[in-house]
Amino acid sequence: MDGSTKSRDWSLYNSHRQKEMRRFIRESKRVLETVGPPTAPRPEGVPMEGRPPYHPSSMLLTNLLRIYLKMSYRDVESMLRNNEQMRRRLGLQDTPGRDTIHRYAKTLSEDYLVQFNAQLTTRLKKTGSESASTLPVSRSSNTQSVGTLPRTPAAPENS
Repeated sequence: MDGSTKSRDWSLYNSHRQKEMRRFIRESKRVLETVGPPTAPRPEGVPMEGRPPYHPSSMLLTNLLRIYLKMSYRDVESMLRNNEQMRRRLGLQDTPGRDTIHRYAKTLSEDYLVQFNAQLTTRLKKTGSESASTLPVSRSSNTQSVGTLPRTPAAPENS
C-alpha cells in the first residue's frame, strides 16, 4: 500500500450507515402512513388456518430493508433472527422465514411500489442533510442481483 492511500475511519463509517438505515426505515414508515399498506391486514375475528400472518406493513418494510441493504432473503432472515432491535423497528415480534419474505415480495404490485418509491424518494430528498453517497459503500460482487423484487406477470385487464 502506498503512502497516498487514506485509511478509512470505520467507526465513523459504521455510525453513518446506522443513521442512514434508521432514517430509511423512519421515512418508509411515514410513507406507509400516507400510502397505506400494500394489502389489507386480516380482519380481527376471521378464522384462519395455520400460523397468524405477519402484518403487511412489517413485511413491506422487511423487503424494502432487504433491497436497501442488498441482501438475499436468507441473509435478511439471519440478520433479523440475530437483531431483536431491528425486528422491533420493523414491527415484527418474531422472524419471518426467507420463504415467507420471498412469497410476500411476489404479492407486491408494481403500481404500489412505483407510488411508494415516488413518495419515499421525495421524503428522503426533503429530509436529507447530506447525500446518501457521502460515504461509499463497498459491495461484494455476489450481491449484484439481490436488490430487486421478484416480478409476477401482470394480470390482463378486463375490458
